[in-house]
Amino acid sequence: MEMTRNHILLQCLNDLPIKMPKSKKMKSFTGKRIALTVAAMFLILPINSCSSSSSEVKASQQIPVSIGTNGQLISIQSDNVRAAGYDQATSVMTVQFDNGALYEYYGVPGDLWTSFIAAQPHPWSQVGYPRLVQGAIPYKRIG
Repeated sequence: MEMTRNHILLQCLNDLPIKMPKSKKMKSFTGKRIALTVAAMFLILPINSCSSSSSEVKASQQIPVSIGTNGQLISIQSDNVRAAGYDQATSVMTVQFDNGALYEYYGVPGDLWTSFIAAQPHPWSQVGYPRLVQGAIPYKRIG
């Protein structure tokens, strides 16, 4: 049986030591937050970090790993960024702020996107502003 990328990623997720709080405050873990966390893990989790011992996946097989959201905006946990997206094919990152302003940044490397996602709940102050604005990445306000 050939393992697909999704099978491998699911195996990786099963291998991760995730501990949930034992208190009755589980209601704070909304479906949206869990979905965002899982989506972020799929975006930044390297395939080779799995401890899967499956012999069905050969070391010589190259599994293309896609970074980003294909340009689609996803909710961001932040105090000033509402949503963001990244298109790996064009290296365009889109950021929508809480005030509704929408910006596109051009020539953004994939590692900047993964750092931005990983920096939640402060992605703009920790990654966006220093690497996009101070790094002089070309941008345009589109909304």
